[in-house]
Amino acid sequence: MRIDNFLKNLTIDELLEVQSKASNIVHSFKDGYFYICDVRSYGRNWKAWDICNTHTLQDLCYQYDGDEGIVDVYSNNPDLSGIHNYGDLMFVPSEDDLNKWKEYTYLKNSIPKHEETLKSWEERENVPFNYRPHFAPFYSREDIDGMILKLENFDMNFVEPKSYKTNTEEDEQSEIE
Repeated sequence: MRIDNFLKNLTIDELLEVQSKASNIVHSFKDGYFYICDVRSYGRNWKAWDICNTHTLQDLCYQYDGDEGIVDVYSNNPDLSGIHNYGDLMFVPSEDDLNKWKEYTYLKNSIPKHEETLKSWEERENVPFNYRPHFAPFYSREDIDGMILKLENFDMNFVEPKSYKTNTEEDEQSEIE
């Protein structure tokens, strides 16, 4: 009530200034958790670095709700059950765990692709001209062997991100869509 009376006595310029300052305070409020947001929109990918609380997180998720793009969220906030998001919503205890998991996943998924590309290049003389690769692969056999060795010796001392959604919730969501 006091705030209502105070605001009613302000000019429009003063109200706009209050609105701007309040919005900045809400946007920069830190709730003590980290929110790593990978945004994908129209072929572009970037990280939203300025997310510090669930309010700004929800605003970002509404902005990229599947029509304009998708946000994959990784956070150490134990309760994001109220966040509505089209992309992944994952719990991870630390940023270090997330980085190690991403590096491990990259190696595990990319080695077979690099080996296939290298094999196609090495066997290019045995296929018709129209099916031959046009460019040499970026990775050499030594590079791929190094990746394999790194994967074999990878420090698995990390916690893999877990979805906030249960399998039941994901099944219900896919039935709705």
